[in-house]
Amino acid sequence: MRIRILKLATIAALLVCMLLTLFSGSETPSSADDRLTSTGLGSVESLEASYRAWEAEYVKGGGDRNMVVAMGGFKGLSTIETKAHGRVKLNIVDGTISVEAEGLETSETYDFWMVDNGAGSSVLPEPDDAMTRVGSLKREGKVAKLEASLGSEAFADFDPELFIVTRAGKTPAEDRVIVGTTTLFHRLYRSGQRGQFGVLADAEGQAPPATDERGVFERLIGAIIPTAQAQIGPIPNPTTPLQILITRGRNLFNNETFNGNGRTCASCHAESNNLTIDPEFISTLPPNDPLFVAEFTPALAVNFENPVLMRKVGLILENLDGFSNPGVMRGVPHTLALIQNTLTAVAGGADGTTIPPNERTGWSGDGAPGTGTLREFAIGAVTQHFTKRLNRVPGVDFRLPTNSELDAMEAFQRSTGRQADLALPLNLKNEIAARGQAIFLNPGNVLDPSQSNEGAGKCFFCHLNAGASDFFFPGQNANFNTNVESLPSQPADLVTPPQPNPPDGGFGGGPGPTGGFGNGTFNSPVLVEAADSGPFFHNNAITTIEGAVDFYNSEAFNIAPGFGSLIGGIRLEATEVEAVAAFLRVINALENIRSSVDLENRAKNATSFSQAQELLKLSIAELDDAIEVLDCAGLHPEARRKLLAAAGLDALALITSHTGTRNALINQAIALKNSAKNDMVN
Repeated sequence: MRIRILKLATIAALLVCMLLTLFSGSETPSSADDRLTSTGLGSVESLEASYRAWEAEYVKGGGDRNMVVAMGGFKGLSTIETKAHGRVKLNIVDGTISVEAEGLETSETYDFWMVDNGAGSSVLPEPDDAMTRVGSLKREGKVAKLEASLGSEAFADFDPELFIVTRAGKTPAEDRVIVGTTTLFHRLYRSGQRGQFGVLADAEGQAPPATDERGVFERLIGAIIPTAQAQIGPIPNPTTPLQILITRGRNLFNNETFNGNGRTCASCHAESNNLTIDPEFISTLPPNDPLFVAEFTPALAVNFENPVLMRKVGLILENLDGFSNPGVMRGVPHTLALIQNTLTAVAGGADGTTIPPNERTGWSGDGAPGTGTLREFAIGAVTQHFTKRLNRVPGVDFRLPTNSELDAMEAFQRSTGRQADLALPLNLKNEIAARGQAIFLNPGNVLDPSQSNEGAGKCFFCHLNAGASDFFFPGQNANFNTNVESLPSQPADLVTPPQPNPPDGGFGGGPGPTGGFGNGTFNSPVLVEAADSGPFFHNNAITTIEGAVDFYNSEAFNIAPGFGSLIGGIRLEATEVEAVAAFLRVINALENIRSSVDLENRAKNATSFSQAQELLKLSIAELDDAIEVLDCAGLHPEARRKLLAAAGLDALALITSHTGTRNALINQAIALKNSAKNDMVN
């Protein structure tokens, strides 16, 4: 309570200072040439680190002589519903192509095409796009195959973005059975081969700067109170190619409606709220916010959202099993730390899943359409959430993104959060958090039968280094049935009448063991960012990090089919549950501090006052999270006081137009944050 009072007092003082600044005219307006926008939570260093790791593996595997692209049934692009899937192997240097597909109807014959959409063209194939029919697939048992050679000049002026199997005699503009897409990293690699790394083919020009027509008071409130549609200002003038790419992606993510119902990606993944939303955040939004479009658009009043569950529990309706089947209600997962260990699916489906999906997205690991990649997630999101009507007709109810837009949005999403997982154990100074870490890392008798299960959390088996990587499948994200669907008295079940809460079958299609469609499994989320991004689990069943830890101590989890019993069960006392939660709170706060310092350092180098303000607002949001996650468990009071003081300095810097004075305030804030970090960990 005292922390809240201090924060309110600080905000009140800042309001006075800000009003004096605004009305005194002490801020020098930015000129049109230097009104730059930042990459926000995105970082060029993060994106480049992820890319370089991918590039090393790509080159090791043959590079452009062995480019592999998956294909699958693609909600939003495929013209029929199908479980068929396949892959394409390209030798871009020599022009040879190998195609394999399974699950195609035996009564049909099929052709394989490649499509270059061109600049400004939707990802949906159109008659005037550049298309190449490679040939017909020949069936060999269950597999349909094609081998072709187009010559070494085939890809000189042709940059394939879609790989499509059609029914014979039809073009991709008319028919699409299974579809594969290029990836951002493939396109970055080719830009490097052309000698202009980061300058992507078909990159579209920058949009004109957005003008801010709000009054002084509206701008003042907007600087402090977040909204679902972030106001991030104009597109930047050219700096570096990756910086332009991430910044453009951030602008699209936050502001682009794709000619739909008014929603943006940020409607559900608010940058100021850890790239997620929750009931508390939702309660701050105005009644006409696009998030609530089902409440004021007659065409979306039924079967588009459940407004009661959205407002009270923070759940969004998802038609993961196709629009012809009932949807499921799911929380909004944050999209921080989308690194390799978070996205990579277990090889060969060894965890009981299938390939595709090729990347773990969404709560069940199959949230993206097509081959399940992060790039394709945006196509599914626009089709699912941005539509004006339930007809979901591209070009009528929304427009699909261009490949250039998909590049930019993928770049932004891959650039946010940590570049790598932690290296546990950390030398934590709080005794309770240190004990929680020991419990988290204790395998009990799973690896050594001579050991007891006393104080064994066994958490690292599914959350190696508190990330999403699995101990038994290092560097890969696995799916499990944790039995969370069977929990009684779930908030969604208690508040839904008269609209029932449908069962969620998890991964895949077909009748599920718990009802709905799927095999009952869900993928592992990262834990470093967990404490400040609740509620928890796919159904928002639990609201506190302590409750989430205690779930794994429950009967429901310990009888989970094929999993709870596999690791021998978990039996923790109440104090041990709180200790593990304290550990998760501390590592979350440390990540908040890391992110806040990074934002501040970039603010010091900002090329305009508005750009610095943008970064400082996000820095303050990170500090607010760190203070809250520690305060809720009474952890590190001295560090909290330093972080609160640092937030005050950031707030003063936010209204200080003079660069030198602003940077001096930022330097003081950074010193306090580093001191707070030293209070928490050696």
